[in-house]
Amino acid sequence: MRSTRTKFLVLAALVGVWVLIFGLRRSDEPVRTSAPPQAGARPARTSASSSAATPRLKAELANLPRAPYPSEVQNIFSPPPPPLPPPPQAVRPPGPAQPAVPPPDPFQEEAKQLRYVGFLRSGNVLTAFIVQGQEIHSVPVGDLLGGRFRVAEVQEESVLLASPAGDKQVRLELSAVAAATAVPRVPGPPR
Repeated sequence: MRSTRTKFLVLAALVGVWVLIFGLRRSDEPVRTSAPPQAGARPARTSASSSAATPRLKAELANLPRAPYPSEVQNIFSPPPPPLPPPPQAVRPPGPAQPAVPPPDPFQEEAKQLRYVGFLRSGNVLTAFIVQGQEIHSVPVGDLLGGRFRVAEVQEESVLLASPAGDKQVRLELSAVAAATAVPRVPGPPR
């Protein structure tokens, strides 16, 4: 009995709060008495405070004339129409055929993964510092780098790498990133 009475009191209190909120909200709104909007006329704007408090429905959009229905009725349950045929290909006039682009050279592609970061002169021996991924290799002139590149020539600005057979060559320029963090050079005899 006591729990039913408590539930009834809570319900009555909530209904009272709801009536109070509803009554206060209605008393704040100004009373409007205006003629219905005419077709093509823009409705008059009210104060910013009342329009910001309660959003209004734009009823004039409901009075616009509707677009006519399409003349062909489409059955939405029928299978879709077949796809359109592809556009015709442009016919090339007979003439010399375009040469096919040769595939990239694996030697050149692998060389793109290398960076020349500096050199060391020790007596008459020049050693190039080459970065491959996260590894730094020091390779003297004439030695192989990874069994794939032979260091043919070392200069301050570049290094010349050749294939072990010597039939292919690639020149690596000094990396701009490496120039800022280059290994200090050991002074050697003047050239």
